[in-house]
Amino acid sequence: MIDIQLLRENPENVKDSQIKRGLDAKIVDKILSYDKKWRKTLQDIDKLRQKRNDVNRNIAELKKSGKPVTAKIKEMQKLCDEIFKGQKNQDKFLKKRDELRLKLPNLLDDDVPAGKNENDNKELRNWGKIPNFNFQPKAHADLIEDLNVADMDSGAIVAGARFYYLKNELVILNLALQKFALDFLTNKGFIPVQPPYMLNRASVGGSVSLADFEESIYKIEKEDLYLIGTSEHALAAMHQNQTINVDKPLKYAGISSCFRKEAGSHGKDTKGIFRVHRFEKIEQFVFCNPKDEDEIFNEIIGNQEELFKTLQIPYRIVFLCSGDTGGSMSKTYDLEGWFPAQNRYRELGSTSTAKTYQAVKQKTKYLTKENKKEPVYTINGTAMTVQRTMCCILENYQKKNGSVEIPTALIPYMNGIKKISPVKK
Repeated sequence: MIDIQLLRENPENVKDSQIKRGLDAKIVDKILSYDKKWRKTLQDIDKLRQKRNDVNRNIAELKKSGKPVTAKIKEMQKLCDEIFKGQKNQDKFLKKRDELRLKLPNLLDDDVPAGKNENDNKELRNWGKIPNFNFQPKAHADLIEDLNVADMDSGAIVAGARFYYLKNELVILNLALQKFALDFLTNKGFIPVQPPYMLNRASVGGSVSLADFEESIYKIEKEDLYLIGTSEHALAAMHQNQTINVDKPLKYAGISSCFRKEAGSHGKDTKGIFRVHRFEKIEQFVFCNPKDEDEIFNEIIGNQEELFKTLQIPYRIVFLCSGDTGGSMSKTYDLEGWFPAQNRYRELGSTSTAKTYQAVKQKTKYLTKENKKEPVYTINGTAMTVQRTMCCILENYQKKNGSVEIPTALIPYMNGIKKISPVKK
């Protein structure tokens, strides 16, 4: 959540960010109103406690001199009742203030393009030659069926739409991409981490904005546990309530299955494995000093670009507009890979900075040079969203005879498999 001090000192900046996102700016005034009431109540309680202490001393002096204390005891009881009432109001105002703070998205960076949705996103650069096929390229969903590498029908029967069984060479390709991405990151100094696949509400709520919560996260019935939508959620919570050393950025490479409800995607990508409820992902997650933010952001997006250059997948980098930027993030770049059958780029991953938004909720801090504890910055980015990358490989590496070649960089991870051939019918 946004630091309360920032809200107090720069409310107009927060309001401008809300307006840029297309959201109600009045929430800022409501938060500050409850904050003002909370702080005044604190001051009133302090004054009442001082009076109570004075009365307590008076009672002791009266008793010592043998004088009656009945009136002072009644005064003491009245002060205690007022303090109790004040504490209840204090708790109420603080609760209302912070409930609203949880609904408030992150402060957008100044350079985030203004816009309503993905149509207003800004292309920054692109790489790679768009393949020119001498045949009509097939969509990944059709290739999966022809190659017999997934069973979508059985997945739908046993678990519902957007579930699936991977089979044959696609299982090997799935594992190959994970190991390829993990090796790449560990060679660059990232610490490999396989996190819990379930988190309690406080932990997952510290990673995502409240507005994003119910739409995307699965809850375990009758348990205070939620399936992670990405290892980012677990990694953001890893140093909850800790003060950590970020003299050098703390870099993690998370590997996990991910679980998404995809509640807002009805009717989109209903075939194949591009948009599914469970998938594998390698995630980059960094805790750092604020001064290192730009360097780390560029490193993370640079790592993702290098991976897809190595795979020879044409891509572009897109700066998400204000209306398309996630609630927890200050800015986001998407990497979109080329899908020949659709004749367009599709999202394969993203890189985002949350600044202190996640750390404030998770209470993760670092020591400044002045020996003061401050929230750390958190920056995250996809290294490899495996199922989507497999879709992209299938479409870009398909041949006229229906087979699919394996990218050269992945062959050492494929147990000698160099291509996937269609099943004869």
